[in-house]
Amino acid sequence: MRIKELIKDGVISCKTTDPITCAVAKMYMNNVGSVLITDENEKPAGIFTERDLVRVVAEGINLDTPLVKVMSRKLITANASESIVSAAMKMIENNIRHLPVVEENRAIGMISIRDLVRALMTQELAYP
Repeated sequence: MRIKELIKDGVISCKTTDPITCAVAKMYMNNVGSVLITDENEKPAGIFTERDLVRVVAEGINLDTPLVKVMSRKLITANASESIVSAAMKMIENNIRHLPVVEENRAIGMISIRDLVRALMTQELAYP
């Protein structure tokens, strides 16, 4: 199975200049654990995750702080044509739970570890 079969329409994102509250509100409204952070040209610049939010709160950082100052900059990505096993290995090797799907330097989706487990379990149940 390929990653393209898992991605849903649209990418939930905020700009690097948006405040932390932008990402938190979008995470809450969309029931997701991460938001892609894009630069002024709509190119992926980083990611803001639940782990980042915990760090922000623990450090007492003002929630009006621009995302560029608190986002995770090490952006591990996948291509839509990659296998879900390849995506799972990237997540395990990098200790991450969310993987932006990028084609031609443009984000086309986001997958989570939950998406991969669900797909792998479905595959296993269908073909034991």
